[in-house]
Amino acid sequence: MKSTIRTALTVLLGSSLITGAYSQTGGPPPPGPGPRGHFGAIGFGLGFETHKVVTGAPYSATVTEQFTQTLANGTTISRTTTGQVARDSSGRTYMQQTITGGPFASSAGGSTTVIFITDPVAGYSYVLNPAKNTAIRRPFHVPSSNSNATPPPRPPRQNNANVTVTDLGTQTDSASGLEIQGKQVTRTIPAGAIGNSQPLTSTIVTWYSPALQIVIRSTRDDPRFGKETYTLTNISLNEPNASLFTVPSNYKIEDAPQWGPGGNGRPPRRPPQ
Repeated sequence: MKSTIRTALTVLLGSSLITGAYSQTGGPPPPGPGPRGHFGAIGFGLGFETHKVVTGAPYSATVTEQFTQTLANGTTISRTTTGQVARDSSGRTYMQQTITGGPFASSAGGSTTVIFITDPVAGYSYVLNPAKNTAIRRPFHVPSSNSNATPPPRPPRQNNANVTVTDLGTQTDSASGLEIQGKQVTRTIPAGAIGNSQPLTSTIVTWYSPALQIVIRSTRDDPRFGKETYTLTNISLNEPNASLFTVPSNYKIEDAPQWGPGGNGRPPRRPPQ
C-alpha cells in the first residue's frame, strides 16, 4: 500500500520532489511496526489502514502529527502535518493532510495539501491535488473474507532487537469519551548489533479505540530517527457529509499507471535491442 501511495504522489507532486525528499531527510524509518497506519512515509499515519474496510462506525476528526529530530551537530529538523479525517457508515474514508515545512512543502517554509479518498463501494481510491484540481484514480480491491485471519508467525531473525510489550490498560479519552486501550512496545538493539557502541532503545506508545478501530494518539521515540507524536482530536461520531467521499466535479480524473501484466505499477521492460 505504501508503494501505491508513493506512485500516486510521484505523479501528483512530481518525481523530483518525492525522490529529493528522501535524499534530504535520509529517508523514513525502515519498514516495520509503527505507531499508526501506512501514511507515515509522507505525513501522519492516520491510525486506520485503507486496506481494511470498517463499516457501521462513522466518525470525523482533526489529526496533528509533529516530528522532531536533533542531529549530532545540534541541528534540529522539525515537520508538522495537520489535516482532517473521516469515515462513513459504508466504510468510505477521507483524509486531507497539509504538510508544513520539510521536503514535501511546495516552497521553503510553505505547505502542501493532499487529499486521499477510498471508496470500497464504488471500488476506487483517489489521490487529489487541490492546487491543480486533479485526481489520480486507482482500483480498490476489497479484501477477501479471509484477509483478517491471523498470519503465521514469522521465523526469528538473527540479531533481532529485544522487544518488550507492556499493557497500559484501558482508560476513557477525556475529549471524545471513547474507551481506549494503551500499549507500549520497547525495542532495544544491544551494543554492537549494528555497530552501535551503546544499546539503542526506542519506544512506541499507542492508544487504540476498539469501537472505531483506529488509534487515537501515539508517540514514537527512536534515537536514530527522532520523535513523532500523533493526535486525533475534535472527534465526532456523527455521519460525515457525503460530499467528502466524492471527487469534486471540477477535478480532472486520471487513471494511475497500470504497467505490466498484473497492473503492478512497474514500467514494462524494454525489449531486447
